[in-house]
Amino acid sequence: MKPLFKVLLLFSVIHFYGQTSEIDQQKITKNLEEHILLQKGDSISYLLNKLPKSYYTNILRKISEGDELSYVEYNSYLNSVTNNKSIDYLLISDFINDFVKQPRNTKKINLTYVNIKWNQVNKLRDDETLEAATVEHEKLEAYISKFNESNVDVLRAKTKITTHPIVMYMIQQDIKGKELCLKSIETARKLKDISLEIVFLYHLTDFLVNERKLQEYIDISEQGLKLESKLPKKSNYYFATVQHLVDAYIYKQGNDERVKTLLNELYEDPIAKIYSYSLYTRFLASLDDKSPQKKELLNKFQVKNTLELVEKFRVLGKNLNQHEFIDLLSSSAKALVAHGFYEQGITYKNSQIELVKNIYSKDLSKTLATYKTKNALIEKELEITHEKDRAKFFIIIAVLIGLFFLVSLFILRKIKRQSAELSKKNVLINNTLKEKELLVKEVHHRVKNNFQIVSSLLELQSKGIEDEKALALANEGKNRVKSMALIHQKLYQDKSGLVNFDEYIQLLVKELGSLYRSKNKIKTNISSKNMKFDVDTAIPLGLIINELITNSYKYAFGESKENELLISINKEVNEDFKLVIEDNGPGISEDFDIKKAKSLGLRLVNRLVKQLHGKLNVTNKNGTRFEIFFKDIHARKLVN
Repeated sequence: MKPLFKVLLLFSVIHFYGQTSEIDQQKITKNLEEHILLQKGDSISYLLNKLPKSYYTNILRKISEGDELSYVEYNSYLNSVTNNKSIDYLLISDFINDFVKQPRNTKKINLTYVNIKWNQVNKLRDDETLEAATVEHEKLEAYISKFNESNVDVLRAKTKITTHPIVMYMIQQDIKGKELCLKSIETARKLKDISLEIVFLYHLTDFLVNERKLQEYIDISEQGLKLESKLPKKSNYYFATVQHLVDAYIYKQGNDERVKTLLNELYEDPIAKIYSYSLYTRFLASLDDKSPQKKELLNKFQVKNTLELVEKFRVLGKNLNQHEFIDLLSSSAKALVAHGFYEQGITYKNSQIELVKNIYSKDLSKTLATYKTKNALIEKELEITHEKDRAKFFIIIAVLIGLFFLVSLFILRKIKRQSAELSKKNVLINNTLKEKELLVKEVHHRVKNNFQIVSSLLELQSKGIEDEKALALANEGKNRVKSMALIHQKLYQDKSGLVNFDEYIQLLVKELGSLYRSKNKIKTNISSKNMKFDVDTAIPLGLIINELITNSYKYAFGESKENELLISINKEVNEDFKLVIEDNGPGISEDFDIKKAKSLGLRLVNRLVKQLHGKLNVTNKNGTRFEIFFKDIHARKLVN
């Protein structure tokens, strides 16, 4: 082999492996960031050795070795790791609380530290819990309050952190939030701080949505984008503002070219790309079936039709968080229905509903568990306090019995002081209990509102459906959503945290009766007394009752006879519960096997019965009779 050829071959090999290393470098960096948070020591050393030396690699090495970092270095690491979608933000938040300590310098405010904590508050509020965000906000507020507000940097920091109370006012739909927004915009302009002005223009649009001021909403958002062009680097609010504008223009209609421009900007950005998919499907749903924009969009993603495009987006969007993925499913369902894929649209909508139900059930269970745990801790602390006080009292009496008069005065004063303290504690506990009860009610109220939104969307979609089969599927989906919404309505109204099924069945029968508007006279007999269930039992049980009553309305009743419907729930001797739904219709064929049923409704009933650890019996005598034996949550936990 000639020397020149050997040199060229060696150069090619080095160049090839150098390229591979560059391609893998981002993946290694992301793994390293996650391993640092999880404190996997051996893996950290191995991954660090695979990365070339750089400013950021040096930061990662210093963190892994426990060296002290500057706030600028911490900020670089946190900005990068927050963009890593595979990492739970609670890990990042714990890292901030453990390592990014409050600056010791009390003479000059540290704006980098303020920015780190401000970002932490925003992420906790948006992705985790309001309670956790409020705790960190109060810490940041306490730090800023140490400095003189006449200083420009202190005023800038104090103005910036008003975003959290603004969002809290927004959640409560309190007009004070808009007033605070306008005041903060005015301060940002006095400070000539473009980035700060963009932040509050963005939050102002949330209040304009509630006020239904569409054009003003668009104008403010465009104003924010115009300010972005004056910055050397896009702010963290840039892509959210673009998303707001796309939604507004789609709703307004007639601005397809502007929508396309904005969508392309999102899609071309590596970080924002994943968020563009749901917006593309919304845009597609707004387009006419034969519009050139639709054809252009299909060509862009190299697909033949709407179904292929939404399925491609579903795969590409798998790394979205649960709430963002729900949004993608919802917009995909609209696009499918708009372009004639009715059955697939209903499937996507059902997937969305199932995911919403799972998320809210888990969130609700988690909230209730936390609430009960905190109450138990408060009671235990009070009990310990009382025990200590009693012990001190008896020791003092035993030791100072000879100085009875003097000791009595001392004890009386002490008891008085303790009574005042206990009184304050009792007030605090009562206020905490009221806040927690309000929180639980608010959760149920919001779940109910979300289900009503889903129901309204299905209602709107069903108006444009001409195919009878697709329309029936849409209506059945809407009924299921309403049955779940009723559960959360009853939870919101009942202080016990349980669903009163006596009232629930009455309401459900009334809803279904008005929906089917049968000309046949139907005599309904409901037997249920003091039946109350927890949310994890109530939701599947409500869906079962909804499906079986719907079947009776659809197939059992005729004009030539007196129609009867019997519904009963009773507690059996063995502590299980028994649900019976019976009609006097023509019945079902004798060879019918409920476990092999092909209809979506009966398949759903089978699955929900299993979820309740129950047993389903179907008999066919003078009509159809469904008997379901099931267990409440306490019995199911014992089985598990």
